[in-house]
Amino acid sequence: MHKNAVWTKLGSRLRFVKSEKGVPFNWLFLPGGPGLGSESLHELIDCLNLPGSLWCLDLPGDGSNTAANNTEAFKHWSSALLEAVNVFEHVILVGHSTGGMYALATPLLEDALTGLVLIDSAPDTSWQIALGEMMKASPMPALEHLHQLYMQNSTPAILKEMTLTSASYFFTEQGLQKGLSMLQNLPYNVETCNWSDKNFDSTYQALWIPKTIPTLIMAGSQDRMTSLSLFKQNEAFSRPNITMREISQANHFPWIENPEEVAAVFSEYCQNIR
Repeated sequence: MHKNAVWTKLGSRLRFVKSEKGVPFNWLFLPGGPGLGSESLHELIDCLNLPGSLWCLDLPGDGSNTAANNTEAFKHWSSALLEAVNVFEHVILVGHSTGGMYALATPLLEDALTGLVLIDSAPDTSWQIALGEMMKASPMPALEHLHQLYMQNSTPAILKEMTLTSASYFFTEQGLQKGLSMLQNLPYNVETCNWSDKNFDSTYQALWIPKTIPTLIMAGSQDRMTSLSLFKQNEAFSRPNITMREISQANHFPWIENPEEVAAVFSEYCQNIR
């Protein structure tokens, strides 16, 4: 029997979602944002059929895993991530977007993981340049206005409205309505979002490259912010243990538009894990 949820000493929350027969891997799904919470990965987990147990991981103070002081709790994110990974054996960490960046900024993970999956993530701050170019090419005056309001008064309501307004940046036209439905139900944690913006996003650089553990890097073909090219252009990630896959007709949350292909890529990856 599994506990429905496990909390670590530093306050990370691991919520059990489901298990399947086969090798007893523990798949830990770490969301992006931060601030969106692991609720943003529910549709991803739903489309997967993987051996072992699947868990949603929320770092302390992030998403709906709130603390007395979210900022104070979250600033220890790296130690908390390492601690959470060490709760189980045979751990495969799945990091989406900024979640993948946090993984690559925690070098001690290399000896703690059985495998690593990065979805629509980046090896450095090049994603911010791409984001700026995307916003310049497709400006949204309403989003700019909301951002000004947010800078004056950061509230969950404004953060949510900003996210919903910018949804067309992150979903294809075909996936937009499903994406909006998913975004409607997220926790929108202002404190962790702001902390990462001030202390991580602009200085991020991968501090390790997986040398031996099987690693899968995937991204939606229509993702203009964290395209697969960010890793392909970085020769350090061209290694025999690292597989890169582009998900066709998909954007920043590729399982929204193309869950079948995402599931197939995960299944292919499973064949490479020992």
